[in-house]
Amino acid sequence: MAKDEEFKHEVLRLAGEEVLTCIQCGTCSASCPTANLMNPSIRKLIKLCLEGKKEEALHNDTLGLCTSCLLCTVRCPRGIRPKAVVSALKDLAEREGVPGVDLAYEQLFLKQIRDFGRISELPLTGEFLLVFPRGMVQSMQMGLELAPKGKISLEMEKVRGRDEVKRIVEELGR
Repeated sequence: MAKDEEFKHEVLRLAGEEVLTCIQCGTCSASCPTANLMNPSIRKLIKLCLEGKKEEALHNDTLGLCTSCLLCTVRCPRGIRPKAVVSALKDLAEREGVPGVDLAYEQLFLKQIRDFGRISELPLTGEFLLVFPRGMVQSMQMGLELAPKGKISLEMEKVRGRDEVKRIVEELGR
């Protein structure tokens, strides 16, 4: 079996055989709240998978821009789960060691845990946006929802026992 066919079959195994029924109507992309930031769009990402174009499917910012809102899945006329395709591609990218946006976020997250014993959303988001400025719209939307509810704090207090937290994080090798 050719490498492109192997890739296609692995995506189908992870995301579901129904992906084969995609008619490329674009409903998934039209439904996506972050589609204007994506390149390729969700529709094109599915097409790349069906064509076995592994490199293009794994090396893009789209995988990090999916908000997991599932509008693409709810509105798909064929019952395809585009979010499952994104999840499958993230899994494959991680297995192959493809650096992605999630890795940058994870590293910043763990740095805050190690240094302060906890996270603070606003500084974490600010640092992340320096690495990934295309996520600004998504972050602003979330901030506008969380701020009035008192869920975002400007404070970055250090917690007791942070030396123990730092030791645990370092012991885990991160």
